[in-house]
Amino acid sequence: MILFVIVALCALIGAVGVVIAREPVHSALFLILNIIALAVFYIVLSAEFLAAAQVIVYAGAIMVLFLFVVTLLTAGKEDQQRSESLKGQRLAAGVLAVLAGGGLAIVAVFNPSRPGLLPLALPRNFGNLSGMGAILWGPDFVYLAAVALMLLTAAVGVMVLNRPRPAPEANPKVREREL
Repeated sequence: MILFVIVALCALIGAVGVVIAREPVHSALFLILNIIALAVFYIVLSAEFLAAAQVIVYAGAIMVLFLFVVTLLTAGKEDQQRSESLKGQRLAAGVLAVLAGGGLAIVAVFNPSRPGLLPLALPRNFGNLSGMGAILWGPDFVYLAAVALMLLTAAVGVMVLNRPRPAPEANPKVREREL
């Protein structure tokens, strides 16, 4: 019970830190704390494979990709003034987050497919290699491929948006159009 409370507090601190951190790198570090806390929860549930995949895939690969994209996005922009372009966006985001969390809690408690409380028993093959293989390479493979495609698209989009653009006078094609 004490381990659960400590890990739950770490997960909560990590989740709140992701949202309130002003620097993207600090937000990523808080997310790593949350990911590791979730891995500990998986170990407590005897899902060692999920815990290892959580740490290796998310804390390792995805966070490295995220930090790479963040450093590409913010490279050379230290001198720019940081100001919110949309007034009140933090307040609106907080209100929407509370509403979304409340909606998820209501759906979790009042599950329409199973009346009453959530089931306490874990499904068969939960967290072991054969169970995960059946989920990942079964009918839900489309979702895994979609997430991989979204991550790739996001990384390419940041590189395209952050590429250096030549000055208009240095490009002869632009000068020809102006004449």
